[in-house]
Amino acid sequence: MKTILSTLLVCFLAATGIAQTTSTVNIIFRGITKTTNNYEVRIDDRRYFSNTNANNTATVYKIEVGNILTGTRGLKVYKLRNNSIATNASTQNTLIYSNSFVLREGYDMNINVRANGSVQFDEEMSQETSPISTAPMATATFNSLKQSIQSQGSQSVRAERIRDAFINTDNRFTSAQIRQLLVMVTSESDKLDLAKLAYSGVTDPANYAALSNVFSSTARRNEFADFIQMKGDATASTGTRVLISDANFNTLVTTVRNKWSQSLKGEAVRDAFINSNNYYTTTQVRQLMGLVTSETDRMDLIKLAYPVVSDTNNYASLYDVFVSTAHRAEFNDFVVSKGGVAVNTGVKAQMTTSNFLNLRNSIQAKWSQALKTDAVRDAFANTNYYFSTAQIRELLTMVTSESDRLELAKQSFRSVMDPAVYYQLGDLFTSSTYRTEFNNYASAQTGVTVNAGTTTTVRTPMSASDFSVLVFNVRSNLLQLLKVQAERDVFANPNNFFTTAQVKQLIGLINSEPNRLELAKLSYKTVTDPQNFTQVNDLFNLQTSKDELAAYVSTNRVVSN
Repeated sequence: MKTILSTLLVCFLAATGIAQTTSTVNIIFRGITKTTNNYEVRIDDRRYFSNTNANNTATVYKIEVGNILTGTRGLKVYKLRNNSIATNASTQNTLIYSNSFVLREGYDMNINVRANGSVQFDEEMSQETSPISTAPMATATFNSLKQSIQSQGSQSVRAERIRDAFINTDNRFTSAQIRQLLVMVTSESDKLDLAKLAYSGVTDPANYAALSNVFSSTARRNEFADFIQMKGDATASTGTRVLISDANFNTLVTTVRNKWSQSLKGEAVRDAFINSNNYYTTTQVRQLMGLVTSETDRMDLIKLAYPVVSDTNNYASLYDVFVSTAHRAEFNDFVVSKGGVAVNTGVKAQMTTSNFLNLRNSIQAKWSQALKTDAVRDAFANTNYYFSTAQIRELLTMVTSESDRLELAKQSFRSVMDPAVYYQLGDLFTSSTYRTEFNNYASAQTGVTVNAGTTTTVRTPMSASDFSVLVFNVRSNLLQLLKVQAERDVFANPNNFFTTAQVKQLIGLINSEPNRLELAKLSYKTVTDPQNFTQVNDLFNLQTSKDELAAYVSTNRVVSN
């Protein structure tokens, strides 16, 4: 009876062995020659040597090992005591690496061993079993998969879910779909492992090299480039971007700001994102967007900037550079398509002129500085209030204490609608200490480094020839709306200075009295002869406009050269 049971067991095990599948393992020695260290690779108990290569001089030596049973296999790598083939079998070598790997049916495993002893695994679909259909996962199915992964709060769980999706041999993805999954992983090492794992299921391998820019680390980019080069489908760009220096970024901001028209500003930002060899932080992108007034242009530029952003995990926070609900929704869709998470789509709207005047008048009516300061503090703390830098300036000038003014200036940043010019509030401080502290704060918040000195800038009015060109350019705008915007840009440029006569000529091109009043206020800080600024009153028919401008000048007094 015992003999019968033994016979049945042997037959069962034999049948089981016959039912098991096999795959191929390729052992690839890279950069290993007779002058470098040589290695022995053991798969289970089978031994393979790098020095068995003919003449031991080739930079790549591949040993193909077929018919290895699928499942978990053991791997050990030893450093040879010497490079003599004759001693391979008898010499006790030094163990430098021990691990296991899973060999799957229908897939080959490449084991890469380099001259420094490093070991890398790379799985690819076997040529014999490659499916005829190369159709990627349907959009609806992919979106469902992506949403299920996004819902995971833990990065490790996200990485595991993505790994499961890539391992599933029924799944096929485009390079664009793989990108959307990879950007949900913050760890660069995990991202690289997943990028390699996903390659066997990609439907457009010729586009795979473009995934190089999901990595910020130079080392990871180079390793990904090596992986792509080994595959032979395409060459990944090894040109590594570096984060733009503060000095170069400030130069870029100045260059963009000095462009006299919005279209030229947009082109300058576009050129920076397309042609630069640099990365940008989300804060820097925000600052550049603040120089562009058209929401449509901002949307195009913000999408263009994504591949060159160093901190894509923070990118969703840029939603508030858009005021319109439609553009915010479009931005959220873009962020989600990149693997990010949609954020609050509530509209942040700047306080209207009439509401601001009511607020300002109510604060001015307070009889003591303590009450005024508290009222301004409450205004900046109100999460329903948003202000332009010019409006913040008007509120701060009602506070006489420089220490209180500094505290309130910092508090106001939450509510500022045009952070790109927030730094201009630095001239509200006469004390060098307070001005330096504010400039440091503004630089940290917006990325703009400003001069903390207290010396007076030499204000030279624009030359007659340059001014004639400027007037022509403003006049060339067919619509009044465009003329107003062009003059806003002109007066916002910190490098532009004008005589009162030049200011009058520019504002005289505008028909609307409210717009004239707005531009007159903006222009005041640019005049080189403020003692003559009352001549601008000739542009207004309403006494209320003249009174409002006089009040503004009184609280924003400019000292002449």
